Amino acid sequence: MIQIASGRKIFIRFKNQALTNLRKTLLRDLSKEHYAVLLAKRQQAGDITVFTVVEIRIPGEDWYKSQHGAGLTLDGKFVGDVLSEIDQRVDVDSVIECHTHPFSQRNAWFSAGDDRNESDFVKWLHKIEPNRHYVSIVFTQTEYKARSWEMDKNGCPFHTPALIRTQKISEQIKSPDDTEDSPEIGEMFQRSVAALGLDAMRKMTCQQKVSVIGVGGVGSIIAEHLIHLGIPYVNLIDYDKLELTNMNRIVGACYEDAKQKRLKVECIKKHLQLINPKAVINAYPINVFDKEIESIIAESNWIFIATDTHASRYQIQNMAFKYFVPFITGGSKIEVKGDSIKSISGEVILVRMGDEICLRCLGKIKFDEVAKEIHPDEMVRHGLIAGGYVSGFDVKEPSVKTLNTHIATLAVDVFVNQFTERRRDAVITVYEDNYRPKIYEDRETVKKRRVPCSICGE
Repeated sequence: MIQIASGRKIFIRFKNQALTNLRKTLLRDLSKEHYAVLLAKRQQAGDITVFTVVEIRIPGEDWYKSQHGAGLTLDGKFVGDVLSEIDQRVDVDSVIECHTHPFSQRNAWFSAGDDRNESDFVKWLHKIEPNRHYVSIVFTQTEYKARSWEMDKNGCPFHTPALIRTQKISEQIKSPDDTEDSPEIGEMFQRSVAALGLDAMRKMTCQQKVSVIGVGGVGSIIAEHLIHLGIPYVNLIDYDKLELTNMNRIVGACYEDAKQKRLKVECIKKHLQLINPKAVINAYPINVFDKEIESIIAESNWIFIATDTHASRYQIQNMAFKYFVPFITGGSKIEVKGDSIKSISGEVILVRMGDEICLRCLGKIKFDEVAKEIHPDEMVRHGLIAGGYVSGFDVKEPSVKTLNTHIATLAVDVFVNQFTERRRDAVITVYEDNYRPKIYEDRETVKKRRVPCSICGE
């Protein structure tokens, strides 16, 4: 008897537009079943397992021995070749089999034949390649069902339900195993419905788990915006404590909190919970280099990066690409020369897996600064004071809430557009307030980015 595991969280994550393209191909002809194999990498963070889909293999018509509306038989060499390829690569270690039930509009399920064939396959695979992982997906016209197969200590196969996650919510499709429904949109968000549309609000208030890393001047405002939008799960990540010098820019911070040097995340959580008591807000006073942060990121649908150092942004980006979690960065800058302001600016960057864009190729991470910021020699780290702000040292460049609010609002606006799709996405959005305020898309930096890139390139 096949066992069904429960209590674990397993996700299958696709690059931007990859799931849409896969379904279009497999469901183009509804008169017969179709098949595909996905090459994936299994990542583990605590009790969360993520299969990141790296490549897709779709057989040509000559690979099918038989193919009709309720079944198919494929030449075994096709899967054998894929397994052989996986053996030669380090970026993939898992095979995900997909097939369709084109005769069904909804109601995705695995048939008794699927159970038998997949159980036999995982036994065979475990015997010849015990370190290979196996996942299966069945698509109907509008829904899917997925499961991850394993072998127990007695050599019996068992499976655990898996959920698909995409870079944009418009690609997402339903599964009977996805039990989190959109909550009723109450009176608090009725004006948001009028502005953004009921469909977008339902998508934002359903399942979305958003992590804000760095809850200072920009991050705290982002977090407040998210709660006002109705985001149901928000993670606040920052190990820093409040000081009186923070009082000119951090939302939710009080004078007494700063005097007592309370944790930023705890104070901001209290503030946000007063706005919406129904929201689930988690406060994590941890560093981005702490192991605990991996499971938080692995479960997140989106990340906002509002940290101050190159090393922290580099670390978060690495984890985002590891688990295929899209992210948005937001940063502001006021340069002062003598007693005069030299420039006021800020920028927001959108990074989604599959878009072949990242902070490295855009030149937004300087690796000499990363090395300095995490250098074990204290004298080297203190030398950074002359170069600007590093967590734990004095702040050279000033920061004010008005500028931070502009940047935080732009960042959340980019996030909202992932649900409304009201306009074309911009990779880099720049705000400047020098001779006159202006907002523009920085296409030049994107065009001149360094390619090929070892992080985001194909």
